[in-house]
Amino acid sequence: MFVANPNNPTGTLAPRGDVIRLINELPSSVLLVMDEAYLDFLDDPIDLLPLVRLGFKPNLILMRTFSKIYGLAGLRLGYGIGHPEFVAALEKVRQPFNINSLIQAGALAALFDNEHLRRTRQNNAQGLSFFVREFRQMNLEYVPSAANFILVKVGDGQAVFEQLQKRGVITRPMGGYSLPQWIRISIGVPGENSRCMAALKDVLNAQVMARRAA
Repeated sequence: MFVANPNNPTGTLAPRGDVIRLINELPSSVLLVMDEAYLDFLDDPIDLLPLVRLGFKPNLILMRTFSKIYGLAGLRLGYGIGHPEFVAALEKVRQPFNINSLIQAGALAALFDNEHLRRTRQNNAQGLSFFVREFRQMNLEYVPSAANFILVKVGDGQAVFEQLQKRGVITRPMGGYSLPQWIRISIGVPGENSRCMAALKDVLNAQVMARRAA
């Protein structure tokens, strides 16, 4: 069983009690993979590490990445935390030389850069608040997010994505997730967020004008 929390692409967060109940009630014969790629964006994340460290849940593995809050997506580096016996089983099928020494050095340095994490978390919270305010003013439906992106309903998601791309703004259409009316917007620095919103308003206003002229 794979569980992403916070979830992608919705950004939703499962309640702490529900996560604990799932872990406690899941049969020991079922492997539970918790995808925690966006966990560091939370102010008070649920800490499942003790369950792994103390050996209470050998069927639990936690998945982390350096691609999100650490900003090292180009390294293509992630890691898992699990029971030694399960990790040993994975080692049997791991490709040799899959991580070079430069990637390892960058990852180790990132793990100790707490100031970067603090600044990134603060920037993300401010960016989410900015988009929420703008969406409310535009009466656009959105999904409250606990991650570093936000889902917003724009009508024809693919068409809006293409028009935004022509304006130099790259979002992600959600048709592949059976959400054809939505796009996903990643949180950037304030200037990028403002540019994105200006472009989105321009695209949506152009659509309104086109419908009126039709």
